[in-house]
Amino acid sequence: MLHVRQQRLVLGLILLLVFGVLALTGCGGGATTTTAATAPAETTSTAPGEATTTSQAAATGEPIKIGLIADNTGSLAHYGHSHEVVAKAAVAKINAEGGIAGRPVELLVEDTESQPTTAAVKARKLVESNRVDFLLGTNHAGVAMAVAPVAKELKTIYFATSSGVGLRLPGNGSRFVFQLPSDTKQETRAAAQYAVNTLNLKNWVTAVADYAWGWDSETAFEEQIQEAGGTLLKKIRVPVGTSDWLKYLQGIPDETEGVFFANFGPDFLSFVRDVRVVNPKLTLFGQNYVLTGIDVSKLGADAEGMYVVTAFPQVEDQNTTEFQKQYRSAIGVDANGVETATGKMLAMSFAWATWESLYTIKEVIEDSGWASKADYAKFIEALEGRTLKEGLSHPEGTKQVRAEDHGSIKGMFIEQIKDGKVNVVTRFEPDALTWPPLKNMPQEEPLS
Repeated sequence: MLHVRQQRLVLGLILLLVFGVLALTGCGGGATTTTAATAPAETTSTAPGEATTTSQAAATGEPIKIGLIADNTGSLAHYGHSHEVVAKAAVAKINAEGGIAGRPVELLVEDTESQPTTAAVKARKLVESNRVDFLLGTNHAGVAMAVAPVAKELKTIYFATSSGVGLRLPGNGSRFVFQLPSDTKQETRAAAQYAVNTLNLKNWVTAVADYAWGWDSETAFEEQIQEAGGTLLKKIRVPVGTSDWLKYLQGIPDETEGVFFANFGPDFLSFVRDVRVVNPKLTLFGQNYVLTGIDVSKLGADAEGMYVVTAFPQVEDQNTTEFQKQYRSAIGVDANGVETATGKMLAMSFAWATWESLYTIKEVIEDSGWASKADYAKFIEALEGRTLKEGLSHPEGTKQVRAEDHGSIKGMFIEQIKDGKVNVVTRFEPDALTWPPLKNMPQEEPLS
């Protein structure tokens, strides 16, 4: 009888433990949750802004929750996957090195479906239901514009990882919104300066996909090519999804020397094929980053010699810095930016911003004394005007977060396709790409 009672007691304890574990690991609201390992780890980097402590203690206490809004389905699914892969790698590394201010980081992921209205709902849910401390993400400028007012309303700091100038314009964004990626002004300034000053080509035409990103790229390039001493002869807009670009490109003036284009995916392939029919001698210059998801080795002669402006190099070559190599290793990609675990090509030109945003959160929390969302003013004021120094935390390079519009002034890379391979030919430093801010949020939007 005693033996039976002992068996029942043991069985009861096992069931109690099982239900306890289920209760602790359950998560509501549909968000995917990741809390990476928090075991001690050694770090050896000594670059500015990098951890130098060895044998750091494991992160403990209340987790710092970060909500990632990723475009995991819909038209930008390729980009959403890239941002999520990088976010999880960064969180794993941060937690393995002791977390943020000794606290673990918990990443909660919601799918925007590549739709601004869906994203706004998901962002609100992350804040109100999942109680995240920070919002992060999206490669979609429209999504970022939809999430920004939610962040302001709910007093939640949001790091937008989309490019574009929209959040930096008067009436958009807020002091709760920061944007580390480049904008169309910086991207087209780098392209225009290289086109005129290095290639000595002054007569240009633009050919863009007929929607917001294409329009912004067209407008910005026109401004920048004229400032550089060149001329924009013609502007061509082509509906997204057009398989025959030839009828739109046939009006390119004879004196045209180059075409600056902004399209991607099937539109990119159709453009490259048809523009060579019109004039095979034209120099082609692509916007950031038109080669995403493209196997350059299969493009053939049509793409040979093409230039592309990019915020971060897709491939590893002789110009790759040691910090960029370490970053590539940490996120699990090969020399071509292909994820070794899945064989998928990551959107390297954009996903770096997720890594750097997470490390910026870590740096500012630890420097400002931020302890909870109630300390948002401490965090914001500590980041405004801050210089983010090159290192493994910021492998793209040194940049400054402007206090006036919360955008970053960063460098840009120029790549060229040569012999079927992509190589970096130069990098423009941030000082060469700066432009006057169009608003001053610390003056216009007091935090108190």
